[in-house]
Amino acid sequence: MSRPLAVVSVDVDPVDLHLTGYGYKKVVPDPRAYTTALARLRDVFAGVGVRATFFVIGKDAAAHAGDLRALALEGHELASHSMTHPLPLASLPADRLCSEAEDSRLALERATGIDVLGFRAPNWDVSTRVLEALAAAGYRYDASIVPTLLLIPGRYLIALKSSDPAILALTPWPMALGRRPHVRVTAKGSIAVLPVSVTPGLVRFPLYHTTRYMVSMDRFRRQLDGFARRSEPLFYPLHAVDALGLAEDSIDPRLRAHPGMNLALEAKLDLLRTSLEAIAERFESVTYQEYLRRAPPG
Repeated sequence: MSRPLAVVSVDVDPVDLHLTGYGYKKVVPDPRAYTTALARLRDVFAGVGVRATFFVIGKDAAAHAGDLRALALEGHELASHSMTHPLPLASLPADRLCSEAEDSRLALERATGIDVLGFRAPNWDVSTRVLEALAAAGYRYDASIVPTLLLIPGRYLIALKSSDPAILALTPWPMALGRRPHVRVTAKGSIAVLPVSVTPGLVRFPLYHTTRYMVSMDRFRRQLDGFARRSEPLFYPLHAVDALGLAEDSIDPRLRAHPGMNLALEAKLDLLRTSLEAIAERFESVTYQEYLRRAPPG
């Protein structure tokens, strides 16, 4: 009997970008999401048999082209996380929104020589306008929707931690509540929508590595068992900083407020490894591109 499919994905947001999101100004560029975290993630993924999709910011592609090509050579997928990670994406003027979609795809393809088919919006800030821009730019799928009302208190908690006014301008509610992959027909064409996995029912708890820091291993396994029992695909995101240690990598201590950054690096990597092992035991690991090929949404 075949196992359901699972897509593990990584948002490759640099440390300085996280700090900017918390409202800090004049932040020093810190590329260790690329120079340090990617190598650790490659090792962890190879050890548990996971092929992942990495969402990369277009402006970073040329500087880290070698690291990105190495990911692709190991069977991972490269996809767009916008050109500059603007907040709020969904409220940008039409020309800027289109350039964020188009320019990021071109930058990634020029740097790596690899076709880019997917997109994830910064901070999950997606709307019909965003999907239209993606369809017009030639993307085949979007992976930005978090279909749970828990997004609303989640936005509130981020706003409490941040002094960046852009956080308050993020769309506070989910664009849609459909849990299953589907196709959206927009004025600019059709695009597949692959939502982040959330549990069924009223609460709809997201299966997302950021929330994994709050959940016991037993509960996480039960959540995975439910998806596997229902033969549902699993879409599980994490961040590159989930493979960085605050002390061990001498990360700016102001990032301590970010989920998981209070843990020692060894504990973080062990949590990631055991979480992915639990996924690999129940699901077949594929990239988003392969998922679309094998299980195209109707």
